[in-house]
Amino acid sequence: MTKESMENKVALITGGSEGIGYGIADAFLGAGAKVVITGRTQSKLDTAVESLGSGVTAIASDVSVAEGAADVINKVLENHGRLDILVNNAGIAMIKPISECTVEDYDTIFDPNVRGLFALTQAAISELRKSKGNIINIASSVGVKGSPRWGVYSASKAALLMLSDLWAVDLAPDVRVNCISPGGMDTPLYYKLFGEETENFREMVKGVHLTGRLGTAEEIARAALFVATETWVTGSNLTIDGGLIHKV
Repeated sequence: MTKESMENKVALITGGSEGIGYGIADAFLGAGAKVVITGRTQSKLDTAVESLGSGVTAIASDVSVAEGAADVINKVLENHGRLDILVNNAGIAMIKPISECTVEDYDTIFDPNVRGLFALTQAAISELRKSKGNIINIASSVGVKGSPRWGVYSASKAALLMLSDLWAVDLAPDVRVNCISPGGMDTPLYYKLFGEETENFREMVKGVHLTGRLGTAEEIARAALFVATETWVTGSNLTIDGGLIHKV
């Protein structure tokens, strides 16, 4: 396979102020890219920019508001003149059995995870075609193999996997499109869902991952760097989940 340099590439990473998005931003910066991160909370963005250092800028944006997608892409172009990589990482999770989910729950999850992501990607396509760029979608192993307790979240990630396949075919050979499907992650989002890390929580984690632990943002970031730079990789889904898919 042919490896592409990240030097001076411009990458837009949604949800880049913490967790997986922050890890990917750090990895891309280390490889020589210029990075733009988005997030809803300005203070978190400011902290991330200060921590990541030179080469990164931030745009305050709510991915669930599809109508703002074009503005985000325009701001990237105003500052950098091009877009090479789009990482769709931002999203919302919910643990709730599908039988208990309401239409409001559906909208809460699908607006950012599917509708907003779709709008941002569609807004970016023309620029990615110009740069022969690539799209990396952060899905989930519970989108590969549905888990009833994850309800509409599982469904939203399954939708993202299908959208990724469709984009990969439709945009070839100009734009490469790949998915990464993590399992349980040692990130703020995961702890928000499950609460504090207690002994019971640690035992639960051991029980649902073959590796007996949560994944790290750095591990997903290495996978993102791989698919961003290996030019023969497209239409793929990398399930990097510590074996969770075999336990769901």
